[in-house]
Amino acid sequence: MTMYANEESVYNLLPPHQMVPHKPPVHQSKYDGTVDPGKFTMGVPIRSIGTFGPAHGQRKPDPRSFTKKHQGEPILPDPRAPSIPKTKLKAPLPPKNQPPVMGLVSAKNFITANAVENILAQPKKGPEPPAIAMTQSAFGKVPRYLKTVKTKIAHERAIVEEFHQRMEQEHQSNVRQLEEGERQQLISALKSKWQVVNEGYQKLSFTLDTPAKKTRKEKYEGELVQIEKDIETLSRRVVLVAEEEY
Repeated sequence: MTMYANEESVYNLLPPHQMVPHKPPVHQSKYDGTVDPGKFTMGVPIRSIGTFGPAHGQRKPDPRSFTKKHQGEPILPDPRAPSIPKTKLKAPLPPKNQPPVMGLVSAKNFITANAVENILAQPKKGPEPPAIAMTQSAFGKVPRYLKTVKTKIAHERAIVEEFHQRMEQEHQSNVRQLEEGERQQLISALKSKWQVVNEGYQKLSFTLDTPAKKTRKEKYEGELVQIEKDIETLSRRVVLVAEEEY
């Protein structure tokens, strides 16, 4: 058809073929979209399957309930006299009927009195200069409190060293190296215990909405951490154990 568009041809007498696009069928829901208000209680449907929120037609505005004038303003109590009176900083004004005092004259010469007061006044002392540290008696000497602290620290270290020496002497005869068979047996038992505790930990629910669940989770986590530390300790080449005497 395109090759005969600009020329005279028999094919131009045929009507052009129009492509009609195929439309998929429109989705039709099996629900009618309305809900029986009698099956709703405070916006929660009673039936097992329903829509969210209140039923259809439950939230219609009521034309009789509207906000009126001054409805949202708070109701204030009646004004009362203050329990604690306010102190007056200035003297009260004289009443308006009281006549002012007239004709008060002072014989004091304020200029001469001001000059005499300034002549006889003592000069103000300026700020004292900062003390020089090198002129102090305790300059270059160890403070007394540092000597006391050093003495206490040395005494505590001596007590700790004596305690460690005593403990080493007491346990030196009861310490032995753990045999390889015993070490492997303990590691195997700890791994089995870790597997059992981990299975119980994995069975816990994801939501910790009760104190019992939180306590159980913390207990499992503490046991797992302690077992892992024990396995790490027993994984060393040399493991020393102390035998208790009964």
